[in-house]
Amino acid sequence: MTVRLLSLALTVLILAGCGAESTEQSGGHEHADGITLSTTEWSEETELFFERPQMVASHKSAPWAIHVTRLDGHQPLTEGRLTLRFRRPDGAAYVHELDAPSEPGIFTPQPTIPEAGTFRLFMIVEGTRLQDTVEIGNLTVYESASATPSPEAGSAEISYLKEQQWETEFGVARARERSVQQSIEASGTIEPVPGQYAKISAPVSGLTPAEANLDMPAPGDGIRKGETLAVLSPSGGEGSYADVKGRVERLKREVRRAKRLVKAEAIPEKQLVEARHELELAQAALKSMGEASETTTSQMSNTSGGDSDFNYQLRSPIGGQVHERHLAPGSRVEVGEVLYTIVDPSRVRVHVRVPAEHAADLQHVSEGMFTVEGSEVLHRASRIVSSGAVIDTDTRTLPVRLEASNPDGRLKIGMMANARLLLENSEAGVTIPNAAIQMEDGEPVAYVQTGGESFERRPLQLGPTNGKHTLVKRGVQAGEHVVTAGAYQVYLASLGSSETAGHGHTH
Repeated sequence: MTVRLLSLALTVLILAGCGAESTEQSGGHEHADGITLSTTEWSEETELFFERPQMVASHKSAPWAIHVTRLDGHQPLTEGRLTLRFRRPDGAAYVHELDAPSEPGIFTPQPTIPEAGTFRLFMIVEGTRLQDTVEIGNLTVYESASATPSPEAGSAEISYLKEQQWETEFGVARARERSVQQSIEASGTIEPVPGQYAKISAPVSGLTPAEANLDMPAPGDGIRKGETLAVLSPSGGEGSYADVKGRVERLKREVRRAKRLVKAEAIPEKQLVEARHELELAQAALKSMGEASETTTSQMSNTSGGDSDFNYQLRSPIGGQVHERHLAPGSRVEVGEVLYTIVDPSRVRVHVRVPAEHAADLQHVSEGMFTVEGSEVLHRASRIVSSGAVIDTDTRTLPVRLEASNPDGRLKIGMMANARLLLENSEAGVTIPNAAIQMEDGEPVAYVQTGGESFERRPLQLGPTNGKHTLVKRGVQAGEHVVTAGAYQVYLASLGSSETAGHGHTH
């Protein structure tokens, strides 16, 4: 590894367009060579946290410890190159290159700068699917060791080492300025859309002839409207389906006979009127048992052998999917017994219960979204169907119903749902991901990464949330990095827990 002076033109081309954020602290870890300085830089792709000694002109530096973390997944760079460029005020630069990390995620250069002065330091990281140039800032090289300044006292911060971060699920995100749409949070359940859910009961008591019911639909089968679900052979007895069916046929014959006799003036017309009235009553009774028309009777006559004129075809009133079936070929059923449940799951309703204090805001709801138990997938409601007019005095909530498409059937009837109703109003300010907000002793807090291995606990004053980001009125500034994964480990580190106690670097 060598240090060389490059021409101004080449350096300007390479360094164009670089930019990042900077955090530098005096103090840090004390090595045999003296006190080191700690610096942390973030770009959109990487985090560079490094500890370095003071630089003295023409002296080989003690080892630096440069920790390179990929922000996508927050994992160490295990292979790749790192280039340090020390740019002079005239644009020329001294360059120090390393072909690989000395251990996963850690580069340990020992550059030598032959002259004193202030240099602009850039670090270029090259790895698999990674090419990143990060501007670190000014670095001073002193004439002699006696000219180096004394370190300032470090601040009291939470220490959580890079080696610990890399070994656990860890992540950070930058606080950003954005507008947040105000919202209402409510819980509820997935319900069927009226007209797309049917429980089909036995209109008559009887048997399900085995031969005629071998192909009856099973749970999961698709069903068309009007399709036969089962064939029933009704039981006899007064008032039974067979009894009413026979009465209708008999009264039809009597009406036809009365017509002929009235025409021949053999009986008074009053008897024909009475016969027709009796037929209408019998037909109404038959229709209440599910008989649709005379064509149904003719269709049924060939469904099973023997005396099939009085067999009954149970048909689906809607198209959809068989959810439940409560009968088998050859079984007996009783009138009113639920035999099938049919559901069309292409659309569903979400019945949520909104807290009473938000009742006045419901008139400003513009959109609804929700998640269901066991999944983090966010579903959007196609429309807001209705909101109640009466608050439940027991739960102090108001019912609201949303409707959503469900083409893949992922949403199941009866699932629990967590919904968020977005209002028309919005508010701008500093926001952080909801994952960064922790509740401690009933109060919201966030852990802010002030350096690669240093953190601060910040109490928060929160504003509205859209379910993904929340506006922070006090506690975090724009551009700061908040912990979104691994906050509990940082919390343990703040307590000095033996589970996360720092052990110092071994590089």
